[in-house]
Amino acid sequence: MNGERLKVRLAYQRGFQIVDGSTVLAAFENHVKAFKFVRDRGARVWLAWSRTVIGGQSAPYDFTASFLQSSVGRISKNQWGSLSGTWSWSISTSDPRFRLHGGQRGTTATKDDAVYELEREFTKFIADTDKYRR
Repeated sequence: MNGERLKVRLAYQRGFQIVDGSTVLAAFENHVKAFKFVRDRGARVWLAWSRTVIGGQSAPYDFTASFLQSSVGRISKNQWGSLSGTWSWSISTSDPRFRLHGGQRGTTATKDDAVYELEREFTKFIADTDKYRR
Protein backbone atom coordinates (compact mmCIF):
# COMPACT_ATOMS: atom_id res chain seq x y z
CA MET A 1 0.00 0.00 0.00
CA ASN A 2 1.52 3.35 -1.05
CA GLY A 3 0.96 5.66 1.87
CA GLU A 4 1.89 8.89 0.08
CA ARG A 5 -0.88 11.45 0.55
CA LEU A 6 -0.72 14.81 -1.16
CA LYS A 7 -2.93 17.85 -0.60
CA VAL A 8 -4.74 19.41 -3.55
CA ARG A 9 -5.70 22.95 -2.66
CA LEU A 10 -7.35 25.85 -4.40
CA ALA A 11 -4.82 28.50 -5.38
CA TYR A 12 -6.84 31.72 -5.53
CA GLN A 13 -7.26 32.74 -9.22
CA ARG A 14 -4.49 30.32 -10.23
CA GLY A 15 -6.19 26.95 -10.28
CA PHE A 16 -5.04 24.15 -8.00
CA GLN A 17 -1.75 23.37 -6.28
CA ILE A 18 -0.34 20.01 -5.22
CA VAL A 19 1.30 20.33 -1.81
CA ASP A 20 3.54 17.95 0.13
CA GLY A 21 3.88 19.41 3.62
CA SER A 22 4.82 23.04 2.96
CA THR A 23 6.29 22.40 -0.50
CA VAL A 24 4.28 23.19 -3.63
CA LEU A 25 5.04 20.38 -6.10
CA ALA A 26 2.97 21.57 -9.07
CA ALA A 27 0.06 23.78 -10.14
CA PHE A 28 -2.73 23.10 -12.62
CA GLU A 29 -5.65 25.08 -14.02
CA ASN A 30 -8.26 22.52 -12.89
CA HIS A 31 -8.73 19.86 -10.25
CA VAL A 32 -8.89 16.96 -12.74
CA LYS A 33 -5.34 17.65 -13.96
CA ALA A 34 -4.19 18.03 -10.36
CA PHE A 35 -5.69 14.64 -9.44
CA LYS A 36 -4.04 13.05 -12.51
CA PHE A 37 -0.68 14.34 -11.29
CA VAL A 38 -1.26 12.79 -7.86
CA ARG A 39 -2.48 9.48 -9.32
CA ASP A 40 0.44 9.28 -11.77
CA ARG A 41 2.88 9.59 -8.83
CA GLY A 42 1.24 6.52 -7.28
CA ALA A 43 -0.12 8.71 -4.48
CA ARG A 44 -3.61 9.66 -3.31
CA VAL A 45 -5.29 12.95 -2.47
CA TRP A 46 -5.39 13.72 1.23
CA LEU A 47 -9.04 14.46 1.93
CA ALA A 48 -10.35 16.44 4.90
CA TRP A 49 -11.93 14.18 7.55
CA SER A 50 -14.51 14.99 10.22
CA ARG A 51 -17.01 13.19 12.43
CA THR A 52 -20.34 12.48 10.70
CA VAL A 53 -23.14 14.51 12.27
CA ILE A 54 -26.69 13.19 11.99
CA GLY A 55 -29.53 15.14 13.58
CA GLY A 56 -27.05 17.35 15.42
CA GLN A 57 -25.29 14.37 17.02
CA SER A 58 -21.89 12.90 16.17
CA ALA A 59 -22.38 9.33 15.01
CA PRO A 60 -20.05 6.83 16.73
CA TYR A 61 -17.39 5.24 14.50
CA ASP A 62 -18.58 7.31 11.51
CA PHE A 63 -16.46 9.80 9.54
CA THR A 64 -17.05 12.01 6.51
CA ALA A 65 -14.47 12.80 3.82
CA SER A 66 -14.56 16.22 2.13
CA PHE A 67 -12.85 17.95 -0.76
CA LEU A 68 -13.24 21.70 -1.29
CA GLN A 69 -15.71 21.71 1.60
CA SER A 70 -18.03 19.26 -0.19
CA SER A 71 -18.72 15.85 1.31
CA VAL A 72 -17.41 13.16 -1.04
CA GLY A 73 -17.60 9.97 1.02
CA ARG A 74 -17.92 8.21 4.32
CA ILE A 75 -16.37 5.47 6.40
CA SER A 76 -18.06 3.73 9.32
CA LYS A 77 -17.40 0.80 11.60
CA ASN A 78 -19.77 -2.13 11.21
CA GLN A 79 -21.10 -2.92 14.66
CA TRP A 80 -23.49 -5.81 14.05
CA GLY A 81 -23.80 -9.03 12.08
CA SER A 82 -21.21 -10.97 10.16
CA LEU A 83 -19.24 -7.80 9.29
CA SER A 84 -19.04 -6.62 12.92
CA GLY A 85 -15.68 -5.00 13.65
CA THR A 86 -14.86 -4.23 10.00
CA TRP A 87 -15.03 -0.82 8.34
CA SER A 88 -17.16 0.13 5.33
CA TRP A 89 -16.29 2.96 2.97
CA SER A 90 -18.18 4.58 0.10
CA ILE A 91 -17.88 7.50 -2.25
CA SER A 92 -21.06 9.52 -2.19
CA THR A 93 -21.73 13.14 -2.98
CA SER A 94 -24.41 15.44 -4.32
CA ASP A 95 -21.84 17.94 -5.59
CA PRO A 96 -22.25 18.01 -9.40
CA ARG A 97 -18.47 18.29 -9.84
CA PHE A 98 -17.96 14.86 -8.27
CA ARG A 99 -21.19 12.89 -8.46
CA LEU A 100 -20.96 10.83 -11.67
CA HIS A 101 -19.11 8.03 -9.94
CA GLY A 102 -19.47 4.31 -10.33
CA GLY A 103 -20.70 3.63 -6.79
CA GLN A 104 -17.27 2.81 -5.39
CA ARG A 105 -17.54 1.14 -1.99
CA GLY A 106 -16.03 -1.67 0.02
CA THR A 107 -15.22 -3.21 3.38
CA THR A 108 -11.83 -3.37 5.09
CA ALA A 109 -10.38 -4.71 8.32
CA THR A 110 -9.33 -1.36 9.82
CA LYS A 111 -10.21 2.32 9.86
CA ASP A 112 -6.84 3.23 8.31
CA ASP A 113 -7.48 0.80 5.45
CA ALA A 114 -10.92 2.34 4.87
CA VAL A 115 -9.40 5.84 4.71
CA TYR A 116 -6.76 4.58 2.28
CA GLU A 117 -9.31 2.86 0.01
CA LEU A 118 -11.68 5.83 -0.12
CA GLU A 119 -8.91 8.35 -0.80
CA ARG A 120 -7.33 6.11 -3.44
CA GLU A 121 -10.62 5.44 -5.23
CA PHE A 122 -11.70 9.10 -5.11
CA THR A 123 -8.30 10.12 -6.53
CA LYS A 124 -8.66 7.60 -9.38
CA PHE A 125 -12.27 8.60 -10.04
CA ILE A 126 -11.53 12.32 -10.36
CA ALA A 127 -8.36 11.66 -12.41
CA ASP A 128 -10.48 9.56 -14.80
CA THR A 129 -13.44 11.98 -14.85
CA ASP A 130 -13.43 12.16 -18.65
CA LYS A 131 -14.52 8.49 -18.80
CA TYR A 132 -17.65 9.33 -16.81
CA ARG A 133 -18.81 12.39 -18.78
CA ARG A 134 -22.01 11.92 -20.73
